[in-house]
Amino acid sequence: MNKAHDFYKFYHHHESAVQQYLFIRADYNLVKIMLEEILYVEGLDDYLKIHLIDRKPLVARMTMKAMLEKLPVKDFIRVHRSFIISKKRIERLRNKSLLVAGHEIPVGSSYEEDFNKVFKQG
Repeated sequence: MNKAHDFYKFYHHHESAVQQYLFIRADYNLVKIMLEEILYVEGLDDYLKIHLIDRKPLVARMTMKAMLEKLPVKDFIRVHRSFIISKKRIERLRNKSLLVAGHEIPVGSSYEEDFNKVFKQG
């Protein structure tokens, strides 16, 4: 019984200790970014502009797909071909655009259905 209890504690401890940060290569450095600091990610051709709270945006050579794979699905969603947003940073939704940290972000038609499923749940 003790072994089962220890295994349960071990398993759930690791489940709750999900990585709360990312290391992103920007400006020839590896920069640590806390997930809660990310407002949204903007795609610029072969680069990403990562908009952060109280810091200037970081520009990294990375694809949107690669970035989306690094971010936790429960906290982030792709809403447009060029935008990934933090779900908890949404201030307002109007028609097909969102307000995140005072910036208006469009919701692309191909991402609208997935966004509406998530938004209606939360």
